[in-house]
Amino acid sequence: MPKPELYVIFTGNKGRKPDTISLSQEFFNGADIDIEIKAKVIYESDSDNIINEYIVFCKVFNEQIKRHGMTKQAVTETIRICKDRNILKQYLSSKEVEVVTIMMKLKKKLCS
Repeated sequence: MPKPELYVIFTGNKGRKPDTISLSQEFFNGADIDIEIKAKVIYESDSDNIINEYIVFCKVFNEQIKRHGMTKQAVTETIRICKDRNILKQYLSSKEVEVVTIMMKLKKKLCS
């Protein structure tokens, strides 16, 4: 039977953050709880893979939100910058309209 593994993708700056987090430590001050879950944390790296590209996309988006607010301009600028940097380029080029639509719908849910 395969050993289960859990991962958390962190899109902020790593700083001094741990490589593994646990449910009891993060939410219950280390208390003894019935179900303990540990997850490996994935941060931005020098790797050339889809997960790293997603993390970079999120960081660019966060920068654009700071600049333009949670607007369509922030979304379109994020897409433009990422395509220029070859981040998710093929996906963003073929699905740009859908990405803008999804991101704007997320805005409505987050800001409601």
